[in-house]
Amino acid sequence: MRKEIVELIFKVAKEKNAFDTLEKYLSKISQRKLGENIIECGILPEMFSQNGSEEKIWAKFSDIILAHALSFLDIKTVVLGARGNSADVFGTASNYTIVGDAKTFRLSRTAKNQKDFKISALDTWRKENNYALLVAPLTQYPTNKSQIYEQAIKRNVTLLSYTHLHFLLDFYNGSNLQNLWETGNRLSLLNESEHEKFQVYWNEIDKTVCKVSGQNKEKLNDYKNLEIEKTKQIGNEGIDFWRNKIAEFNKLSKQEAIKLLIKSEKIEAKIKTIERAINVKIKI
Repeated sequence: MRKEIVELIFKVAKEKNAFDTLEKYLSKISQRKLGENIIECGILPEMFSQNGSEEKIWAKFSDIILAHALSFLDIKTVVLGARGNSADVFGTASNYTIVGDAKTFRLSRTAKNQKDFKISALDTWRKENNYALLVAPLTQYPTNKSQIYEQAIKRNVTLLSYTHLHFLLDFYNGSNLQNLWETGNRLSLLNESEHEKFQVYWNEIDKTVCKVSGQNKEKLNDYKNLEIEKTKQIGNEGIDFWRNKIAEFNKLSKQEAIKLLIKSEKIEAKIKTIERAINVKIKI
């Protein structure tokens, strides 16, 4: 599905109704197909320009995928089309409401920090709703002590991976998931020295996910290994993309290379911006 989504995004990214087109395309996705492809949505394609239209549409794609996943878990959801100071996904269960945010990252990016996850912002966007959920690739979360886990516990923002969602989609038995959204509150009872620890947080998440799905930790570990293999596969595609770029650059003439460098640095646009700034007339 990844290839089809990438092609669709390139086709509609500049259109005003790009989000609607993408949402319609995914409207009838089955629970099985969603589970099989959900891990891929957490990894941004390297071929998308940084901060470009395609990257922004991919972010909305991940929100749509999260919304569908929650819907299959008996949480009615809606995706907010316009980004702003609010959560991207809103869900209603039988006895609670929840807001959600799906994160995607490039494998070529350096180490992520707490600003990339925006836990405090998601807590603020929760407003009067009961719970908050942040989903990201398991391989992109910090693997040692981190303030990310401390914040998640303090604010009771549940951190999940796409792998955990995949697992729940395959084994969900109708159990109430409220215990999962209470993870932070339970861990807050531990000594504060434990709050930043990677293992403490994810052991609790794993235990709770297994409990609500009726499965064991060994089965969940199989799913984690699937994420590792899928990440390697997508990563190798990214490596091939950049190696091909190097080959293309090596074929450029000196003049072509200079023009490309000027364009990549947006030098001409910067000159025009400065010119507009210095040509302002002040009325006295």
